[in-house]
Order: sequence, then structure tokens, then C-alpha cells
Amino acid sequence: MNRISKEEIKTFFRDNGKNIAKKTGLTVLVLVIIAAICLSIYCVAAYANLRISVDLGSEMQTVQGFGASMAWTFQRLGLEGTDEVKEQSIAMLYGEDGLRLNIARFNIGGGSADENLDDVFPYNKPDFDPDRRAESFFMAENFLDASDEQLKAAFADESNYDFTRDAGALEMLDMALATGSIDKIVFFANSPHYLMTVSGTCTGAEVQQNNLKEEFYEAYCDYILIIVDNLVEKHLSGLENVPEVVISPVNEPQWDWGGEGSSQEGCHFDPEPLAKFYDVFFDKLEAYNAANGTSYECDVLESGNYKFYIDRKDIKEYLEAMSEYDYFDDIKYISAHSYGADDSKKHRDKYQDYIDKNFPGLGISITEYCEMVGGRSDTIESGLLLGNVISRDLTMLSAVDWNWWLAVSPCDYNDGLVYWDVLDDGTQKLSVLKRYYVMGQFSRYIDKGDVRVDATCSDLTGWAGLDYSAFKKADGSVVLVVINNSKSEKNVTVGGLYDYKNATTVCTTGETQTGWNEVAGEWTGKVTLPAQSITTYVLTK
Repeated sequence: MNRISKEEIKTFFRDNGKNIAKKTGLTVLVLVIIAAICLSIYCVAAYANLRISVDLGSEMQTVQGFGASMAWTFQRLGLEGTDEVKEQSIAMLYGEDGLRLNIARFNIGGGSADENLDDVFPYNKPDFDPDRRAESFFMAENFLDASDEQLKAAFADESNYDFTRDAGALEMLDMALATGSIDKIVFFANSPHYLMTVSGTCTGAEVQQNNLKEEFYEAYCDYILIIVDNLVEKHLSGLENVPEVVISPVNEPQWDWGGEGSSQEGCHFDPEPLAKFYDVFFDKLEAYNAANGTSYECDVLESGNYKFYIDRKDIKEYLEAMSEYDYFDDIKYISAHSYGADDSKKHRDKYQDYIDKNFPGLGISITEYCEMVGGRSDTIESGLLLGNVISRDLTMLSAVDWNWWLAVSPCDYNDGLVYWDVLDDGTQKLSVLKRYYVMGQFSRYIDKGDVRVDATCSDLTGWAGLDYSAFKKADGSVVLVVINNSKSEKNVTVGGLYDYKNATTVCTTGETQTGWNEVAGEWTGKVTLPAQSITTYVLTK
């Protein structure tokens, strides 16, 4: 073995160390230059004067409105709430001084509240929330030992239904309809009636179990059409302006809805069985409308979200399965929820690219969303999360309407617009969080029939933290909603609205707020957005 002398080692490190130092120095210099360029771009994007350009001639979707679900809490609120609390909650949601919601989502229960299920899993779990057990109008107690053929006949017979049931929810529905603000009502079911299911309950015995028996597809259609028609006759027919009626027989079909994690009514469908069920439902609905002179429509899919997955079934598999049937050609839009996507731009881009390539022209309705974290986040950050979700669903997906999950919640969870609490002394009170005011920045000023128009921003990177949307009304006025997610104030010039002279400005920030303070003034096209805020401008000529 040849030995290396100390002098040779010194010479090696002296000669090669210079090269290493040069290369290291060059690398550091390149990184410093890149960092400086990125910092410069960020500073320009985040702090330079910004410009939003509105193109009134570039029309997008026509908005149908905003709503929330009457599920769960409304059952108990109608029975146990004080008159003052019930009236106040309706005013806060649908009244002129409230959110002015024009869409109501009424839950058709699958019967999980029936007493004969009290000792049955999952309803016998000590921690199962009784508010999540929904009452059914079908008098199941008369048919617990019936055969399948007897049940099919029973579900098709109106005399087997009791429409005095679910009285609490129906009282709240009547109060909401009495405001005159509701022009669309969606009757939605989380699960078929439990006597139609494989498990015998409103949840699967196993995860991802196709729980509706195939031989009961037609019976389920009969069941839900009888319920809807009776509710329409008893609660809508006497109204001066009868709302549009939509039926949603399936809700979040891709979720597990079974096994140990069951916590509410829900029914899983794989893509092919769901597509086949809709084929039956559309035939039954068409025949029913023709025979009864009704014009009920079907809300299709109510996908748990519009994300794409690798390890489970997702929305594209359901769309592709349904597209094999003739009824799919008549579907103008499908419904989905924004869970899991939250304010992600990536998921929205991916979904819309897929739709543009495979089903061009197919619209989307956002029928449910809440912030799925515990507690009640009364922060501007939580409020602006909702604002970004709404804004991006409207602009990136061209959603025709947008709906929150629970209109009223009693829970210590971020699922409510209005919170209902019964204190230890029996006193009842209602409260709201920042999200309530953020929702109102849209729902109070964007009406059914308004048309979204295209808008762009000079901040191409998005680093300035702005979200924005613009809408044109039939009378020529314009609504502009701008969100400033940044912790710094922003100066923005708005182009394309030069003919407008007057502006009513409404802003929600992190400061204490008790209402929407509308400030009238002159429109100059130059605005200052407070840090972490959402501002609505109603512009007139």
C-alpha cells in the first residue's frame, strides 16, 4: 500500500479548497440574487398600487342566490325554542335586516328518530347526538314485520304517511316561508327510509355499503315524491309567490356512511348503482310531473366535494357513470360541497379543467359547506376563510348558487350561521360569529338574477392577498365584493366602471360588529381596503 504524505494532503486541500470555495461562493451569490428577485416581485405584488379591471360586457353565470340547511337543529328549535328566539332566528336568516337568504334546504328524515331504533347501533351509542336523528313522515310502526312486497306497496300509498310529524321543523319552515324571501326550496334526504335499506338503519352496517336495496329504487322514488308533494300542498300552495321546488334524493354518496364511525343519517352509493338509481328517479319524476301538472326538478349528486382522489372514488367517477345514461344530457348543473377543498385554488382549477374537457357546459351548484373544526371561531380569519370559499366557488367554478350547512346550530363547532344556546337557568339566546357578517356581504347584496361579470387584477401572483367578484343587476347597478386577506391596508384602483357615480359601501373587519353599516358616497374608482377585511360596493349611475 502506498502511503500519502502529509505534504500531499496539504497540497490537495489547498488546490481543491479554492475550487470548492469558488463554487460555493457562486452558488450563494446565485441564491442571493434569486431571493432578491423574489423579494422584489413580492414587494411589487403585495405593496404596489393594485388595479382591478371589471368587464361588464363579459357575462358569466346567472346567480340563483344563497341559502342554508334547515336540518337537525330546526326540529328541536321549533318544539323547544321560545317564540322570541324562533322569530329572531328566522329574521336573522331570511329577514330584510338579516342575511336575506332566498334558498331554503329542508331535510326529509329517514326515520332514525323512531323509538324502535333506540337500542340499535349506532343510535344506542352514549355519545350519539339526538339532534342527528331525523323523524320520518312514513308510519313505519305499522310495517315493521312486513315483507318487501308489502313495504313497496305501503310506500306508494299516501294513507301510510302522517304529515303532522316533524312538527318542529315544519313550524320553522312555515315561519321562513312567511317572510316572503324564499323563492327556491330544496327538499333533501341524507338517507332513504330505514325499512328500504340493507342494514335496516339510516347508516350502513359496514363502511361504503350500498345501503339502498336495488329492489327498492322505485319505492324510494314513490316515497320521496309523495312527501314532497304533500309538503308543497300543505305549506307552499297558499303562498302569494310559490317557490321553485327541487328534490335532492341523494347526499354525499361517496362517503363511508357506515360502521363504527356512523354519527348521522347517510347512504353510500358506488358510482354505478347511483347512476342506475338516478335513471329510475328521472323516469319517475318525469312521469309524476306530467301526471300531476308539477314542475319539480332534481338536484343531482350533492357530491361531498369536487376534489379528485387517488385512493377512493371521487366526483369524476360518478359523473362518468351517470354520463352513460340518457338523462345525463338533460342535466344543466350538478351539486357539490366544498369540504376538503376549502379555499384551495388548485382543487378548483383541477375540477374546472376536467369539466371543460369532458363535460363542457355542465354547471355547478354549491349546496353545502362549513368550517370543519371544533369550537366557535369568532375571528376575522375564520370569517375571511368563508369569504374566500364563496368568492372562489363563484368565480373559479361559476357556481350558480351557494349554501352554508346549518342555518342554526347549538353545537360547539364551526357549523352554524346562527347559534342557539339554552343556559343553565333556562334562558335562551342567539349569537353570531364573524362568518355571519361575511356571508351577508354576499347574500344581502347579490340577488337572484344578478349576472357575474369577468374581473381581473394586476396582481398576477396573488401575493397581494386579494379576492374579488363583480355582478351586474337588471337595473344596471353593479355589486363589487373585494376581500383583503393581507394584514396590511391596500390601495386599489377599479377600472371598467367609469360611468358609475355613486357607491354604497359595506365593510366587515376584525373589529366588533353588530350589523352591516352602509355608507353612501361618491364613486371615484379608487378605494382603500382595510387590513383583513371584506368590502362590498353597490354602484349606481
